[in-house]
Amino acid sequence: MLQERNMDDIDRKLINLLQEGLPLEMDPYAVFAAKLAVSREEIVERTGALMREGIIRRLGGVFDSGAMGYSSMLVGAHVPEDVFGDAARFVNAHPGVTHNYRRSGFLNMWFTLSTVCDEERDVFLEELRRRFGLTSVFPFPRVRSFKLRVFFDMEGA
Repeated sequence: MLQERNMDDIDRKLINLLQEGLPLEMDPYAVFAAKLAVSREEIVERTGALMREGIIRRLGGVFDSGAMGYSSMLVGAHVPEDVFGDAARFVNAHPGVTHNYRRSGFLNMWFTLSTVCDEERDVFLEELRRRFGLTSVFPFPRVRSFKLRVFFDMEGA
């Protein structure tokens, strides 16, 4: 179990900066360090601690898969509890999977999948079905894109 710590003002400001995105600079951590008047090493340490504590789940780019020649879709599946962990590890190992969530209800696994071609997608989904004995795996191709910008103001009241 991780030791919880209280976030201070620098943590809150750092989280806000990270939500806005990393600056396209050679050393984005140094840019944040200058803005927060702390050392680059402190920014790296704080970011790592926030990730280890689960406050920050992911730090990475968001790309337009369609513009890069990929086909992206949401997949819903019914995965029995006794194979759920193994199935999740299999899904998460695919380089085109960016999100994978457990949900309540019949379709208890939902993930996003981007592939170069329909054949790659079909082979992956068929292997998922075969390997774990799944009969309910439903691909939902993207028809329209909606991008919601969610920002949690860590400094606001």
